[in-house]
Amino acid sequence: MTVVAVSIPSWVLLVAGIILILLAVALVYWLKNFLANSLLGVAALLVINYLGAGLGLNVPLNLITVLVCGVLGLAGAGLLLLLAFFGIKIV
Repeated sequence: MTVVAVSIPSWVLLVAGIILILLAVALVYWLKNFLANSLLGVAALLVINYLGAGLGLNVPLNLITVLVCGVLGLAGAGLLLLLAFFGIKIV
């Protein structure tokens, strides 16, 4: 078994490193925004469930509702509130 040495130019490694760093920064930025939207959405759902209990509005906290609030933020909480108001059940 022979091993063949491959020489990679240093500028290729530099460009690959810069691209990896930019991808990591973009991933952290996206995850931070998703986490912040999820927390705001879940907080809004908790407030909706607390204040809507007297009106019969109940939005369940599960993976689907948290994902909707994570992607759409407070608008997702509003969407889920409208769906609950019109009697459309979220699994």
